[in-house]
Amino acid sequence: MTWRSNITPSERPPARWRERLWGSLPYLLPLVSALPLGFVPSGLFQSLPGLIPIFLPLLHLLPLVTGWLGMGLFFTLLFFVIRNGRIAHFVRFNTMQALLLNIALFLVQVLLQVLGRLLGSLALGAVGSILANTALLGVMAVTLYAWSQNLRGRYAEVPVLSEAAYAWIRY
Repeated sequence: MTWRSNITPSERPPARWRERLWGSLPYLLPLVSALPLGFVPSGLFQSLPGLIPIFLPLLHLLPLVTGWLGMGLFFTLLFFVIRNGRIAHFVRFNTMQALLLNIALFLVQVLLQVLGRLLGSLALGAVGSILANTALLGVMAVTLYAWSQNLRGRYAEVPVLSEAAYAWIRY
C-alpha cells in the first residue's frame, strides 16, 4: 500500500489555504447527517448532554443535508466538484472521501431502520444504540482527523476511504 502522505514535499506542493478550506467543508455533510444518531435511546447526547450546545449550530444545517435537498447536494458535489479536473486534486480528494463517508453512514442508517422494523423496539435498545453511537463517534473521529490534516495541508489518509477516493480520482 502506498501512503500518499509520505511523498516528499518537493514532489507535491503544499495545499494553499483556499484549498485547505474548500477541502474541509465537504466533511460537514456526513457530520451533520450523523448527528441525529446521537439522540437514539441511550445515545451519546443523552449520556453526555453537555455536547449538545457544541453541536447545536450544526443541527440547524440538518434540513439542508436530509431529503431531496441532501440528495441534490450529494450529486452536485459528485458531478460538479469531483469530476471537474480544473479543481485542485486536494479538494476533489477530500470531497470524494466525505461523500464515501456519507454513503457508509447512509448504509448504517438503513441497517438501523431494518433492525428496528424486524426486531421492534428491542433492536433500538442495546444493539441499535451501540451501532448508532459507533457510527456517530466514527464520523466525528474521521471528520476531526480530516480537518486537522487539511489544516496542515496534508491528505487525510483514512485506510479504506482514502483508497476508494484515490480509485475515483486518479489525476
